[in-house]
Amino acid sequence: MQKLTLAASAMALAIPTSSHAQQLPATGDVTVLPRLVVTTPLRRETALVRSTSSVTVIDERELAKSSAPDLPSLLKRYAGVSIIGYGGQGSASNVYLRGMSAGQTLVLVNGIRTASATSGTSSIFNIPLSTIERIEIAKGPHSAQYGADAIGGVINIITKQGGQCADGRDACGSVTTGVTYPWGGSVSGDLRGRTADGIDYSVGGSILGTRGYDFTTPLAWGHEPDDDGFLQGSLNFAAAKEYGWGRLYADGLFSRGRSQYDASAPSANEVDTDTFAGKIGARLKHSDSWNSTVELSSSLDYSTNFRDGVVGSNEFDTKRYGIFASTEKSFETREARHVLIGGAEAYREQVDSTVNFGVNSRDLAAVFGQYSLEYGALTIDSGLRYDHNEQFGGATTYNIGASYEIVPELVARASYGTGFRAPTFNDLYYPNYSNPNLKPEKSRSYEIGINWRPSDGTVLDVAFYQTWLTDAIASNPPTYLPFNVARAKVTGVEASLSHEFNDRWSGKVSIDYRSPKNQDNGRYIPYRDRFKAAAEVSFTATDSLDLTAKLLYGAARYANAANTVKLPEYVTVDFAANYTFDERSSLKFSVENLFDEHYSTVTNYRAPGRSFNLSFTRVF
Repeated sequence: MQKLTLAASAMALAIPTSSHAQQLPATGDVTVLPRLVVTTPLRRETALVRSTSSVTVIDERELAKSSAPDLPSLLKRYAGVSIIGYGGQGSASNVYLRGMSAGQTLVLVNGIRTASATSGTSSIFNIPLSTIERIEIAKGPHSAQYGADAIGGVINIITKQGGQCADGRDACGSVTTGVTYPWGGSVSGDLRGRTADGIDYSVGGSILGTRGYDFTTPLAWGHEPDDDGFLQGSLNFAAAKEYGWGRLYADGLFSRGRSQYDASAPSANEVDTDTFAGKIGARLKHSDSWNSTVELSSSLDYSTNFRDGVVGSNEFDTKRYGIFASTEKSFETREARHVLIGGAEAYREQVDSTVNFGVNSRDLAAVFGQYSLEYGALTIDSGLRYDHNEQFGGATTYNIGASYEIVPELVARASYGTGFRAPTFNDLYYPNYSNPNLKPEKSRSYEIGINWRPSDGTVLDVAFYQTWLTDAIASNPPTYLPFNVARAKVTGVEASLSHEFNDRWSGKVSIDYRSPKNQDNGRYIPYRDRFKAAAEVSFTATDSLDLTAKLLYGAARYANAANTVKLPEYVTVDFAANYTFDERSSLKFSVENLFDEHYSTVTNYRAPGRSFNLSFTRVF
């Protein structure tokens, strides 16, 4: 804790040169926009303030003032979110929600699944920040809405969408270019607007590269004493048009990255990762109270591992094609409003690999229903879903939640739900390290929370939750064959407070405590955060200069199942300054890990040290 005290003192001394007060409190671990609408928790538009589960929204304003160079660095600051990283930019990074593993956390891009069918995890390092408009994080079980893998929650990354520009023009855009240390650079741009025919559109692209640093310590297997670089390019698009009968829309994100990592020769030490997520859909308006949606979607995750000068490569290419259909009907009875949703979805997963999996495809299908009630101060949400997987059969999940406005701006909420995780192709069919008889992992969770807004500039959110996991997939040496045996229980508390002191100053703090335990032996599950705290101070120094300072404290956590090895605590401080020359030009300078804290989230893998970024943006 001495590190935390010293860093907090340094941050306090730096307050006159800290961050950005806003007309509305900054978005953080709870969103403070009073009537913000979100789509992720229930797969339909709902008011965030009346949500029956915990939801965090990261909007464009929060993205613009962040010092984070990539998506994993951005997400790690939010309550309930943990990042396990194997180095810096371009390295493999796993995102955990509420103590659940990366495979038990569903990551979406514009509502489309992104996880590899072989590993079960998403390549979040390959989603550039420059393409993102906002991120919605729905914590807790949401399998009743999304099916497999949404045990810890859902992270939905929404890319930049089109529409008329804020100043009323039909077309606008921006170009950003920058340099970084460790040495690298980036350029990105986007164009958006509305055509004369009423088509809303957006298109953007980015290229970035960094020399990186040596990700591993000399004790790591395969350590190579060299820098591990990263090169990435991306393209995103969106288009939509409103008609009298409804709406047609399409969007997509493609990115390709080349990452270097350490491995003993002749093993591969570079990987090309291609990711894509896209859809085309139609929303049919039958009446003011009844509409239907049909979507066709596709997602790809291609991974090619190789070493220069060595013949051959290891390829793991997965594809997913799907169709989704739902219908939504709302009606009123006296003072109550009812919303009914029914739907179905189906998708196929395919694997092409240099490894012979034996089985290389599977079909999945589901039907679901939801019912919501709004009656004065009371909101109730419920859902029921049945999934059929041709590999292991069926799984039924459900949830129910309620929120109640006790007094104006004080809302209490409670929810209960079940979830499951489907075994991956690696779990089931990887040669010599698999078990085709695996069953899905199952969970049950509940949450109790409050959201209080005593003034326009103050928001307090507190949540207590517990999750029980059964039939968890585990493996032990020497065979490492997976089997269903493990049981786990995670108990946690999340609390966040944001406050706007005046027109220039604002701040927020959050704490995240959890106890992730293996119920079979009473020990802590390795690599799970047990305590995390974050603080932020924002200051508008002048009409042109906004400053931000952020502090993150991570407590020590166990690095092995026997709980005999610990990774030490750490404290990082970030700083960002945004200077606006005029309404079209701005300059951003940021420092991540200002005091160059040396720490790891995985044994023998170095987290990023002090890094600098200087970028210039011109809008047109």
